[in-house]
Formats: sequence, structure tokens, C-alpha cells
Amino acid sequence: MESVEGGRTVSTSGSRGGRDESARPIRVLIADDLPLVVDALTELLGGDPSIVIVATANDAVAAVEAAATARPDVALLDVRMPGGGGVAARGIREVSPDTKIVALSAQFDRGSVVDMVRAGAIGYLIKGSAPGEIIAAIHGSVRGESNLSPEVTGKVMQELERSLARAEELSTELVELNRMKTELVQILAHELFTPITTIQGTAATLAVSEGRLSGEDMRALAAGVERAARRLRRLVANIGAVVSLERESALPTQAIPLGSVLNDALGEFAATDEGAIDTQIPDELLVAEVWAHQDLASRAFVLVTENALDFRDDAAVEVRAVGTDREIQLEVSDHGPGIPADQRDRIFELFTQVEWSSSRSHEGLGIGLYLAKRIMEAHGGWLDLRDHEGGGATFVLAFPRAVAAVTRA
Repeated sequence: MESVEGGRTVSTSGSRGGRDESARPIRVLIADDLPLVVDALTELLGGDPSIVIVATANDAVAAVEAAATARPDVALLDVRMPGGGGVAARGIREVSPDTKIVALSAQFDRGSVVDMVRAGAIGYLIKGSAPGEIIAAIHGSVRGESNLSPEVTGKVMQELERSLARAEELSTELVELNRMKTELVQILAHELFTPITTIQGTAATLAVSEGRLSGEDMRALAAGVERAARRLRRLVANIGAVVSLERESALPTQAIPLGSVLNDALGEFAATDEGAIDTQIPDELLVAEVWAHQDLASRAFVLVTENALDFRDDAAVEVRAVGTDREIQLEVSDHGPGIPADQRDRIFELFTQVEWSSSRSHEGLGIGLYLAKRIMEAHGGWLDLRDHEGGGATFVLAFPRAVAAVTRA
């Protein structure tokens, strides 16, 4: 029986009735929008006494309607028919849960394979497959066996190999991330414990002093609390900068004077490191505009300068600048021991600190230079390490020079 509904062709030959399930032919629905394909499959399968075509359809909606009426054992579904093979497969599984779905495609398409398998397909055949292969797939699907044409099997295996390789990479990355997370928690605990201990100790001292502390003692305690608070503030600022970088898909920058970046950054050192930083930059470079995110650019300079102060010995940290047509390079130099050759490749890695002994000799998370480099690269600039004449190290922060004072996002 054949009917036409809204331009869709639906052909059925009745329902199962009371046939003996073990003896009856396999009931097949063919759904494809190309009549030539439907006719070819009908002719091919019609010559096999173990198979009977109970319905045909030319789109997803018609296929579901035919399945609801004919209740086929197997549905051969074109993956690209109007409405979609995946939609048809899901609909058929709702109206005829026992029907096995075998997908038909003109060529291998990874997306179609994935969609049809997710929709419940038990087999996937390429149109033009050998007749025996198609018939075997129909019989196998009734037995609950998965069937893929050789071409599809080869492609799927290649995809599987690539997926497994990627899974191994992700597994390795996950192990490394877990290691870094554990290390971060340990370092954070240490970095938070030290200033908190200072603040608690000062509070305890004041609580029992009963006014016996001299003015000098009080100033020393206050200075200790101030240093601890500053350390906490910088720790929070650095973690906040990491979060900001992770959230921003593109760093919003604008043309701002280099001097504005420096003033914000140097203000963090004014109270405690006066005289420890020697800044000599020509006025024409201070007023020159660079593409920068005000807060993050200042944070990058602060991080590099903090590192220089940690290793400067007694000499002042030198801040200089060199300008080109395309960028302005800020040079931050210390007269410390320099960076050991065997640690240069790792100096910008997360949680890396230069070690001069078996113990950690300097405060910090080991994220400063890593974060500074990330910030500079997000600006379209760079951060690099150079040897400093006379000993020590020079870190160079390069900002793209602005050619016009307009906002860039």
C-alpha cells in the first residue's frame, strides 16, 4: 500500500500480524530521498527470500510514520535525507523500539557516523557496498550485531587511533595539571602562612605589652605588619591577574603613555624600596604611547621589578628604556648573581624559582616571571632575559608602540 502525504511518499505492506517470529522474513524499511537508491535497494533485497520490504519513505517524518505503522525489524536510513537521518532514527526508536537502525551514506562522514550512533544506529553502510555486504548487515543487525562497511571501519579505526592518541595527551596534561595544582596549594599555604603568622604574632605582642613597648618597638611592629599586609596584597593581585588573563579571550588595550604604566607600578615600591630602584628614562619615551592594559601592564612591570629586587644584592635595580618605531623596550637590570645556565630555559615556567641552594632562599610563589610573560604576550609584546654587563640579569619588557591614540580591543 502506498500513500502520499504533503509531498512525502509513504509505502507500507501492513503490519506483522501473527507471523512466527522464528520463520518469517526480516521486515525492512527503506528511507532515502533518491528514488533511484530506493528502487535499487528494493530490487536487491527483494531477490532475497529472507527479506521483505514493508515500507519506503523519502524523508525523516515519513520514515517515522512508516515505522509506526509497519513496525519493521530493520530500518535503512539515508543520513542526509530531508529532516536528517539522526532525527529519523530517534523518532523510529520511540515509535518502534525493537527496530534496528542501519545508516546509509554516499561517503564516510565522521559527523554523520557520530550522530547516527548516538541516535541508536547499530550499523553504518556506504551506498554502493557489495550486495552480500548489505544483506549480511541486515541479518547481523537483527541479531544485535554492529555492522560497519569496510571503508567506514577503516576510517573509524583511524579516528579511534587519533582519539586514543589525543586521550593519552590529555591524560598526561591532566596528570601535570594535578601536580601543578598540588604544588600551588602547598606554595599558597606557605605564602599565606608567613604573613599571617607575622600579623598574629604582632597582635599577641600588643595584647600583653600593657603599654611597655617603646615608640621604636611600636614602629618596628607596625612595619612588620605593613610588610605582611603588602605581601598578602601582592599575592592576591597576582592571583587576580592570572584569573583576568584566563577570562579574557582578547586583552582590551588602549594607547596610554609609558610613564603612566611606570608611575602606577613604581608607586607600589615608594614606601619600602625608596632608593632601591634607579629609573632613568628620557622624557620623550615617558610621554610616548604604547598599546597597553593599564592595570595588567603595570602588574607585569611590578613582577619583573620584584624579581630584580630579590636578587639585587646591595646595588640599585636599574630601569631604562629604548624606543624603536614599532615598540618601546623597558629594561630592568639587577647586579645579583644572574641566572644559572641550567635554569635559563625554565625561568619563565610556572612555579619556577632560581635555586642557589637546596632550600628556597626567596619568598614567592614562583609565578611572577611566568605571569609577567603571559601578560606581555597578551599585549602583543614580549618578555625576554639578557645578561647584564658587570653581572646580574636584565629582563626586557617590550610594548607595542601606538601610532594613534585610539582604543584597540
